[in-house]
Amino acid sequence: MKAAPHASPNIILSRFMSTALPATKTAAPLRAATQPFALDFDRAAFERLNAQPGPSIAYRTLFSPHANLPVSLCNWCKARDIPPRRLVKTAHERGGRSEKILFGLSDGYAIETVLIRRHDGYTACISSQVGCAFACRFCASGQAGLKRNLSPGEIVEQIVRLGPRVNRIVFMGIGEPLNNYANVLAAIRILREREGMAFPTSGITISTIGIPKALKALREEHLRINLTISLHATTQETRAALIPGAARHDIGEVVARSLSWAERHNRIATFVYLILPGINDTRADLDRLSSMFAGQLARINLMRWNPVDGIALKRTDDHTLSAFRDGLEKAGIPVVVRDTQGRDIAAACGQLWLRDLKGLRVGTRKLVDEQNYLT
Repeated sequence: MKAAPHASPNIILSRFMSTALPATKTAAPLRAATQPFALDFDRAAFERLNAQPGPSIAYRTLFSPHANLPVSLCNWCKARDIPPRRLVKTAHERGGRSEKILFGLSDGYAIETVLIRRHDGYTACISSQVGCAFACRFCASGQAGLKRNLSPGEIVEQIVRLGPRVNRIVFMGIGEPLNNYANVLAAIRILREREGMAFPTSGITISTIGIPKALKALREEHLRINLTISLHATTQETRAALIPGAARHDIGEVVARSLSWAERHNRIATFVYLILPGINDTRADLDRLSSMFAGQLARINLMRWNPVDGIALKRTDDHTLSAFRDGLEKAGIPVVVRDTQGRDIAAACGQLWLRDLKGLRVGTRKLVDEQNYLT
């Protein structure tokens, strides 16, 4: 366990980064693709369409996982001039316990989705946006900035294409799900519809950096989902340096809003803490982390950094990881050392890139402010 560094987090981080720290830029609000397709429709919208002249189908038929779609679905879509699918699988890479699928979009971008095998099923790690606005210093997904939101159907289709073996969903792919709040919540409601996929919301996790206004809204939703907060720091200065796009989000408010959600829903909120040597791994950090969550409906997931090209951060050692785990346990806080899957195919947390249809990484980082929940 190290003494607290005297240099500011931005100075410390700059020693590890291969690129200069970008200035924050703003842009006009970004929208999802405008033309709806079959999986964009919730049950009510589907029933209105189904009542129109022409062939009719059951709502669950929309979610056929087969590459060769049912004739009845194709005819239904053709009669209403609605595309049945939007994503195009352009690559599929398999590792030891994970698979990474590249899905092409109609506007020339491609998102990465990961399927992770567990002893009791499969987890789908799905994307919620085309790129990401927050430019986390340790993550590949925000290197090209935010291009647009995924539509509800584009989110749902990732699950549909992975098939019925999926029994858990985590919004931990490309994008910040609470920065695409309306579409992510619409996708969850489509997934849970009993006459459709009937996916239990208790098996769905939203992982977010924590946009306070969105957390406030999420608290009032009647959805039995799980919430994971990417915290990664115990001070405002360090968190702003690690997550530039969230610099105006007070860390105290992020924690308070998350714990309020936990209390309202009587569910444990998970806080992820990526230990980075020389940045957030001091005794003072451990003490502050313990003070934040002792006695709360909270769990801490400790993580090592997964390497990303162009970012020269370091992975923490076993001694520091154990010291944090032991310290949190002594404070009575549930703690797990999380060993993420997929590093063998660059599909672990923080390693997913926004790509083009050829699988090439898109552009250089351009930081774009949140569009939906930042005024």
